Amino acid sequence: MPRRKANDKDRAASKVLAEEMISFRKENLFNQRKLAEVLDLSRRTIQMIEGGTITPHPATISAFRGLVAKFKAAKQVTI
Repeated sequence: MPRRKANDKDRAASKVLAEEMISFRKENLFNQRKLAEVLDLSRRTIQMIEGGTITPHPATISAFRGLVAKFKAAKQVTI
């Protein structure tokens, strides 16, 4: 099945995701290699997503959003 071309909406969503990914990594002291390991991707894939070179697969977006949710939930736990 041929890939469809990205439109402006896709590019804008990819840019937002890239910014979220970079912010998440910095806030949680992850490097690209560690994030790639957790998401079961290559470091190069993370680099290309963050650089806006590629649009991530929906499963990758879902996995990243799940990871962010887990970290947010963990930060809200108080002892």
